[in-house]
Amino acid sequence: MSALAIYRGFLGRFKIIDRYIINEIAGPFVLGMAGLVIIGMMDIVFSLVDMFFNNGVPFPIVFKILIFKIPAIMVLFFPMAILFSTTIVLIRMIKDSELTVFRAGGVSLLRVILPVFAAGLIASLLSFGNNEKLVPWANSVSEDLIDKAVLKKPVADILENTFFKESDARYFYIRKIDKQNNTMEDVVINETTGSFPRAITAKKAFWDGDRWLLEKGIIHKFDENGALSYQGDFENMQIHIDKGFYNYYKSQKSPMEMSSKELSEKIDNFKKSGQKTDSLEVAYYMKYSLPLACLIFALVGTALLLFFMGSGRDLWGVIVAVLLALLSVGFYIFLMATFRAMGNGGRLAPFWGAWAPNFIYGLLALGIIAARNKAR
Repeated sequence: MSALAIYRGFLGRFKIIDRYIINEIAGPFVLGMAGLVIIGMMDIVFSLVDMFFNNGVPFPIVFKILIFKIPAIMVLFFPMAILFSTTIVLIRMIKDSELTVFRAGGVSLLRVILPVFAAGLIASLLSFGNNEKLVPWANSVSEDLIDKAVLKKPVADILENTFFKESDARYFYIRKIDKQNNTMEDVVINETTGSFPRAITAKKAFWDGDRWLLEKGIIHKFDENGALSYQGDFENMQIHIDKGFYNYYKSQKSPMEMSSKELSEKIDNFKKSGQKTDSLEVAYYMKYSLPLACLIFALVGTALLLFFMGSGRDLWGVIVAVLLALLSVGFYIFLMATFRAMGNGGRLAPFWGAWAPNFIYGLLALGIIAARNKAR
């Protein structure tokens, strides 16, 4: 079944007025998203053109890298696209006196706004699906392409059931690797750095960029005759690893490249090892707050037009509403950066570091819409 058929089947459950307004918003939304993505791709295009001419990377590979970068570019543009489409559609409806006709037919202003709310919710779901599924996968594929074609190195991983030498005094053995979550199970570390050798076993371990974090393990120390002289268990343990050891280990994914499940598990593991997780928690909450910004901006666009436009001939009202809509995007990004920085630095709870801009914009928009509905 095609995406268009699914979309039509989904809309078939709505009433005629809902289908009409959502369909009107869908076209400008797709057009706005395409335009914004093209603008967002410019910096990447310059880099890829340089790869083609100066690094000898074949054009098909360059084109593939560009395509797989698109989902990550789209992340910030979903709210802007829904604001653009909502503004365009409502300006046309006011200009053509459609809102006046609806009101004359007994349809309340809030009832007309309901499908706009639904369109914002649909965009939020699309944004969440893109962030949760497409971005981690597409980034992984593009990084592999860059490793193979640009950096000229194979994409290799630590192998299961194999001993590795990290230095002259340390060897590793890993029974199982979970590549999806970047964890290792049943790890054995043999060391001869001290006066007598020791062995460390752990049920689970993961790499945080500077060290291994081991969980639920046992330390064995041996004397000069090879007999066991000490044995003790531990819940969590950290060991520093030579970064050169990870030349063949895949680079760590950024929070944007992780799914919410991966990020949540990483936060839990860091907490168990006593690490600060403020920045990771803010990134986790933004996995949900940023997609929901689509719904918020659908309301913002509606509120601005209702507040500044009196009729279809109110040209200055249109100009002011559009300018404020554009400025609202910039101010939202400023608020998002400010609150995120406060959340990352521990000055604000991580939840509010991610969600505060949405609450501020959402409450203002709802207040304006309620006031205009009451006035009319």
